[in-house]
Amino acid sequence: MSDVESWIEEGKYASFFDFHRSLGFGKQRSDYGKLKQQLDQVPVFGFNSGRYDINLIKKDLFAVISTDNIKSVIKNPSYMCIATSDMKMLAISNYVPAGTSYDKYLTTYLGGCKCDDKIRCVCGLGKGLFPYEYITAFNVLNQPTIPPKSAFDSKLRGTSITGDDYERVKFVWGYYDMKSIKDLLIWYNNLDVVPFIKAIKAQRELFKRFDLDMFADGVSLPGLSEKVMCQTCFNNLQYPNKKPANAFQFPAKRMGGYKIQDAKAKRKFGMTLEHLNTLLQKQKYLCGLCYCQLTADTASADRINNNLGHIDGNILISCVKCNTARKDMSLGGFRYKKLLEFNSDRLVYSFDREEKDIYAKMKANIAGGPSIIFNRYAKRNETKIRGGKLKRMMVSSMTSKQTRYSAFSSVIFAH
Repeated sequence: MSDVESWIEEGKYASFFDFHRSLGFGKQRSDYGKLKQQLDQVPVFGFNSGRYDINLIKKDLFAVISTDNIKSVIKNPSYMCIATSDMKMLAISNYVPAGTSYDKYLTTYLGGCKCDDKIRCVCGLGKGLFPYEYITAFNVLNQPTIPPKSAFDSKLRGTSITGDDYERVKFVWGYYDMKSIKDLLIWYNNLDVVPFIKAIKAQRELFKRFDLDMFADGVSLPGLSEKVMCQTCFNNLQYPNKKPANAFQFPAKRMGGYKIQDAKAKRKFGMTLEHLNTLLQKQKYLCGLCYCQLTADTASADRINNNLGHIDGNILISCVKCNTARKDMSLGGFRYKKLLEFNSDRLVYSFDREEKDIYAKMKANIAGGPSIIFNRYAKRNETKIRGGKLKRMMVSSMTSKQTRYSAFSSVIFAH
């Protein structure tokens, strides 16, 4: 370990990946690209940055990072993810239920401020105070005195701070020996960043229990939840029937297309027709990814490592659909994806076979119609549905083990 630390101090390796590659890691792994990306990409988090901050700075941001080296996931009007080879910008608001505030997020994962005296609180878990609208020019930050209480009022939101809040400002000004409003801004920003990082680490640990990395395995809570669901619902996965298909020869006319692909990408081409036919025999004329039966029309030569060309030893015979869909995804990851697709209808059986009709009703009503009746936030005995006068209610309830579905009902309201 001391050798590794000395190499890092010498600056011999520009990144951890360069060091790892020097030990023989190289480009031999099929998941080389994905692993390198995870090592090189630095996650950049904001709380609600996808909707506000990024939209504000995107013109200058894209001018710096350029649009040639960028991938984004957009859910108008917000950016869920902006990724380059060196960084990945994410918004925590996509990893929490809708309507969750920053203060609520900190309280959930850090427990919130436990100080009895909120005015003299120095635990660093609460949100700070700053006179946003008072700062009309940069030189105002050099003001050596505490801003007046009215400076913390917001005309935009129509709010004012309380007397206790202003007493807190005066306390931290003296406690941290602040010399100017700039020091108050530093204190305010630190309270935004330090507990935020701690909360993200705590949330990340929750997903590690399912062998998931929230930085790499999803850009939103639904995406990660789907992967957790797949782990818990599909305990005994069924595998496709690997019945051998009829024998055939790999189409020789496709070799020319693969040569052109490698020539354009400046990759080495060294694939032989004999090798492809040998692979077909070994794979029993089945796709090496989804295991469907192949024909001369559907068979293709899929490169295992997409950084290398079509050469013997770097080829897996797959169907055209899988070859196109896999892109740079690892073989193991893509096979598991296809296995889940093969088992997708088995979610019905988590409700038991005799309850298929209920599953169909649930699936049909996920979006549209009744789903828009309900508010995005509901509080027991307070939140009402639409607020209209109830005219008639029809409730269909079930008995025995199906009583948990008694919530299914049809409600008609006056508009």
